[in-house]
Amino acid sequence: MCVVLKSSLVFQVLSFAALLMWSNVIYAAPHSSQLDDFHPNCNFRQLNLTQEQHSALRRIRSDYKVAADKAYKKEQRTDRTRRRNIMKILINPNFDQNNARDYVESRYLSRMDFAVDELAIQHRIYHLLSPVQREVWMNTCLR
Repeated sequence: MCVVLKSSLVFQVLSFAALLMWSNVIYAAPHSSQLDDFHPNCNFRQLNLTQEQHSALRRIRSDYKVAADKAYKKEQRTDRTRRRNIMKILINPNFDQNNARDYVESRYLSRMDFAVDELAIQHRIYHLLSPVQREVWMNTCLR
């Protein structure tokens, strides 16, 4: 009887963990930490950028790609330990709110770092533009 109950509990815990992981796969796209305050693929042609601004924008986009790749690699590393950490919380007979908070905090801190990097990129773009271009950019690219 005890073996059946234990195996049933283990099955329930594993099923719940699988459900959590599956729901994460469904709802979490790569770089799900991106800010949604800006329209993706904003059309910069309407800004009539100078050649110098085009060059600066290329450098900024290159820096963005580096930051995005860095965030993706960091998320991949944390994914490796995520399952083990959530299983520790779920298997524990008593729910430990402090451990749960630590888990959630560690999970979202790396995403927050990338969101800050992305906002820094947007700041650089804004300050690259003339006052007239800034107004157009704010009206078309900022949600």
